[in-house]
Amino acid sequence: MRLLALLLCLTPLWAEKRHLPGGAVLPHEAYIHTISEEDSPVEQVYIKSKDGLYVAAAIRRPKGPGPFPVLLHFHGAPGGRGMEKLVTWVRGDTGGPMWERFLKEGYVVVVSDYRNPMPMMASVVDSKGATYVDDGVAVIEWLREQKYVDPQRISVYGVSLGGNLVAHLIGRTKLHAAVLGAPAVLEFLGVEGWKPGSAEGKVNEAVAKRNIAAMQCPVLLLVGTKDGLLAVDEPFHDLAVAGGKAVTMLIYENGYHDFVMGPQGHAGRAEPLLDATLAALERTVEFVKNPGVK
Repeated sequence: MRLLALLLCLTPLWAEKRHLPGGAVLPHEAYIHTISEEDSPVEQVYIKSKDGLYVAAAIRRPKGPGPFPVLLHFHGAPGGRGMEKLVTWVRGDTGGPMWERFLKEGYVVVVSDYRNPMPMMASVVDSKGATYVDDGVAVIEWLREQKYVDPQRISVYGVSLGGNLVAHLIGRTKLHAAVLGAPAVLEFLGVEGWKPGSAEGKVNEAVAKRNIAAMQCPVLLLVGTKDGLLAVDEPFHDLAVAGGKAVTMLIYENGYHDFVMGPQGHAGRAEPLLDATLAALERTVEFVKNPGVK
C-alpha cells in the first residue's frame, strides 16, 4: 500500500486517460459563420518548404495588429488538398465549428496543406529527402516571422495523418502546445501489420521511444470509441507517459474518426456534429490556453 501511494504521488497530473460520454447529434448551423469575413477575411498564402515546394495555407485573424496566439491545423489524409478546400474549412463552410471558436478567443487560425507522403508508411526520420513534416516546419518558421504572431504561443492541431505530422513536428521545434485528434501515428510508432478498422498491429517500441523522446511540448490526445485508431492511440499515450511526456488522453463515447472536427464535407461519409465534438472543442480551448494545467 505504501508503494502504491508513492507511485500515485509520483504520477504527474497530466498523465491521465479519461473516458467521457457523447453521441447526441446537434445542428451545426448555430456554430458556423458567426464572424463576418469583413471582420476576419481569409488570407491565402503559399509558403516555401525545404526543397522549394510551395505549401498552401489559409489564414483568418482577429482585428488589430497583434501579436496574437496561433492555432495551426493540419488536416487528415491525403496531403495536397489545395487552397480551395483549405478556405472552405477555415471559413467553417462545411460545418466545422473550430475555426471561429478560436477566432473568438483572439487566436489567428491557420489551415495548412502538406505534400502527399509517398509511400504512406515510409519513415520520416530516416528519409534523405524533404517530407511532409518539413512542410510543417516551414509553415511554423514562416508564422514566427509575421509581426501579428506571438512566436511563443504557436500551438498545433493535427487530425488523422495530420496528427502523425504534428507528433513529429513537436520533436523538431519547440511549440506552446499540441492537440492530436484521432492521430494516425502508425509511422510515428513504427506499427506493422495494422489494417483500417482493425485492432491488429504491433508497435515497434524502439522506433516509438526514439520518436517520443524528441517531443517538446504538452499534448492533448482526443479519440472516439468508434474509431479504429483508438487501438493505435492508446499505446501512443501509454508509451509517451512512460517516457515522461505530458500527455492527456480523452476518449469520447460514440466518437467517429475525426469527430473532433465535426462536418468536413467528405463525400459519402456521415459527419454529424456531436455533443462530444463541442465538448472536445471546449476542452481544447482550455488546454491550448493553459497546457500545463490539468
